[in-house]
Order: sequence, then C-alpha cells, then structure tokens
Amino acid sequence: MTLIFQDPYLSLNPRMTVAKIIGEPIRNYGLTHSKQETEARVANLLERVGLRSEHLRRYPHEFSGGQRQRIGIARALGLNPKLVIADEPVSALDVSIQAQVLNLLVELQKEFALTYLFIAHDLRVVEYVSDRVVVMYLGKIMEFAGAKALYRTPRHPYTNALLSAVPMPEPKKKKERIILQGDVPSPINPPSGCPFHPRCPYRQADCITAIPEYREIQPGHRIACHHPIH
Repeated sequence: MTLIFQDPYLSLNPRMTVAKIIGEPIRNYGLTHSKQETEARVANLLERVGLRSEHLRRYPHEFSGGQRQRIGIARALGLNPKLVIADEPVSALDVSIQAQVLNLLVELQKEFALTYLFIAHDLRVVEYVSDRVVVMYLGKIMEFAGAKALYRTPRHPYTNALLSAVPMPEPKKKKERIILQGDVPSPINPPSGCPFHPRCPYRQADCITAIPEYREIQPGHRIACHHPIH
C-alpha cells in the first residue's frame, strides 16, 4: 500500500532532488542493489508519469503543481503497490491540470493493475475514476453502491442532495437543487439516531431516536437510512 498526498507542494522534501525523493523508498525497501539500478528505475517511473529523465537532478521548486503531483505519483508507484490511497490528489490543481492527472491515474491503473482508494469531495471526479462509491457523513457510511447505480438512482437523502449540487455541463439544462438546512454537527458530539437527521428533509420520529441499520436494499447497493428515497 502506498499514498498519493493532497498537496504536491508540502508532500515533497524541498531539499531533495527528484532522484532522491522517488529513490528513497525504493532503496529503503531493498528493491534495488546499486545507485545506478535505483536511478534507472526512477528514470523509468518518471517517464511513466509523463516527465523526463533529465528532471532527475531538479528540486521540487523547479516544477509546476501538476508536475509535482506527477512526482508524487511516481513515488507511490516505486514500491509496486497493489493498493494506492489517493487523498484528494487533484483538489490543489488547476482544472485543466486536474484532467491531465486524472487521465494519467486511469492509465496507470490499467497498466499496473492497481486498486485505488480515491478520497474526494468533487463528485464528478469521483464518478470519472471510481467503480464503486462510498458516501460518508460525520465519519459514518450513508450509502455504498456501484458508481453507475449510485449516480443514476441515489437512495439516501444526503447522496441525493450532494448530486443535486453538481454543476451541469449544459447551461440551458436546469435541475432542482436541494438546499440542506442547518450546519454540519460536531463529530465529537454527534446527534442521536441517524447522524444526518437534523438536516434531512425526509426525517421522521424514528430517525431522531434510532440509529439506522446499514443494510442491503439491492444487490451491491447498501444504505444506512430508515426511509430511503424511491
């Protein structure tokens, strides 16, 4: 398991060259046996993420934000992981650069047979990269389903509200926006019953007193809600 961090500016050591940043975990885990072998492996990883071998001797401040995130991705791939946890890997990048990095992640997933745990707030990004989606609120799972099923027919009120806030690519096409009332409660002192009930437009008496069971309502589609949307 390896990590791709959210901030490409803070996740790279400014005093280390690219060769050292990517090569350090490779050497620490004994995957290479000489400096030349490590450097060759690092150069190959750089090319896989769209950079060049001449970037080996440069420092992080000499790169753009998108290039820095590519360096972080190369570092994550260096240990031949089966699982990569990507924590908001494109949220700190410009929109045009986001698309490039997302396409790169999709290509690398196929090439290296990777599994991603992709954490994000941008629901269109989640839809683009994910096979299955978990929606959480106050640290609790509200809904879990395949990406197509969840985006087509959300069953939890919170998921439904989130999807209503996603901008439409066609300006003339309008959809109903669901505005949730109130603020997010403190996770230190969560509300009784369903954690979402203070803001839920469909809440009933049992939502306030009883914690909903996390249950399967359709094959592969699970939800924690007393009164799912139909």
